[in-house]
Amino acid sequence: MGPTSAERLPGSFRDPSGFVFRHEGKLFRKISERGKKDFELFLRSGLAGKLVREGKLVPFEPTADDSVIELAELPFVTYPYEWSFSQLRDAALLTLELADAALDHGMILQDATAFNVTFADGRPIFMDHGSFCACRPGEGWGAYRQFTMHFLAPLLLMRHVDLRCLDLFRAHLEGFPLDLASRLLPRRSWLSLHPLIHIHLHALMEKKYSSGTGKTRIPRSSPERLHALFGELERYVSRLTFPGQKTDWADYYADNNYSKENFLFKKEEIDRICRRLSPETAVDLGANTGVFSEIAAKYARRVIAADIDPTAVEGLYRLAKTEYPNIFPVLLDLNNPTPGLGMFNRERQDFYSRCRGELVMGLALMHHLRITGNWPLDHIVRLFAGMTSRTAVVEFVPKSDSQVRRLLRSREDIFDDWTIDDVVRAFRQKFGTCRLIPIPDSERMLLELTL
Repeated sequence: MGPTSAERLPGSFRDPSGFVFRHEGKLFRKISERGKKDFELFLRSGLAGKLVREGKLVPFEPTADDSVIELAELPFVTYPYEWSFSQLRDAALLTLELADAALDHGMILQDATAFNVTFADGRPIFMDHGSFCACRPGEGWGAYRQFTMHFLAPLLLMRHVDLRCLDLFRAHLEGFPLDLASRLLPRRSWLSLHPLIHIHLHALMEKKYSSGTGKTRIPRSSPERLHALFGELERYVSRLTFPGQKTDWADYYADNNYSKENFLFKKEEIDRICRRLSPETAVDLGANTGVFSEIAAKYARRVIAADIDPTAVEGLYRLAKTEYPNIFPVLLDLNNPTPGLGMFNRERQDFYSRCRGELVMGLALMHHLRITGNWPLDHIVRLFAGMTSRTAVVEFVPKSDSQVRRLLRSREDIFDDWTIDDVVRAFRQKFGTCRLIPIPDSERMLLELTL
């Protein structure tokens, strides 16, 4: 077996210590000659085994080729611009914890990009086995700048400016520019020690050295000072709490026209469908606070729960951390979904190529796509037919419903095709069967669609 006969992952090319490739459906990492000594130390020191046992590093197994390891396949990979505030904070804390642990084993974490972290079992997990190298005497932390750009800057902007600042990650895959972060942060942040040191003064020093008048270098340091740095950063980051910003959809289920009885009927019907299908993967589009993701999580091996609202995704992550670790929260705008990004637009995969399930749900979603987003019916059908391999469950909300009337207040009603007959006719172009489930005491309708 060798990488020459296999598919090298498009996102694995920057690391000089090796790369990841796929062969016969399995995932492997090639250790380069340059990275071999460091990886051997990673194994011999006990650090690799410790991190795997603690669930902080993707598990791996040796192969017959001592320069290749087989990696455990993660069920679903998300990127930093798809995370909630607390996900980014927890990923930062994991990175600092790994950096601190590495020092105790004679190693140092040489990469601190947020793209080395994803989530599994409701918690962050580190993916780059080549990020650990031997620590040389007096060596400073070369990944410090990367840490501030990938974690501190976006966390502070989300905390003190707006949760939507996270979207800057799409435009800056190498991390938030510190000069931009410094300008965007409020003036009062200059009076706070950590933003002052790690963002504002750091940005000023970068500006000084970028002019060519000074020589950049990594400051020398001792393991004791590095331990102190990691500990201080960890204490500060752990105190950064979710800002509790008011958003449009976080209180959706507290502000709708469902009675307790018909909402209970809807939940029970979704429960019956999920129990009958017991899908490997369920996708909940417009998941909001996760009422129906939670139901699906009882029967599916994994649930990808996507929503446009950062406060809702924060709640989904808390649900995954505390009760349903098989829920994978995703911050996603269906009108502008995560595209392919990076080198040749292939370094970071688009959302649709990563997300497909046996069951896809769109509950209280379609009318927003059709009326707010102006999606044609065939585009809505294409969305659900393209994401499921078996079944989709959607909800039709008619124009007589108060939620739809609210959407039509500020625009002309040009949606002559927004009737149950037209919607069913459109879905039958792609789906073989369409079962209508009227919601009692309501004009709303569930549609169970099967390919």
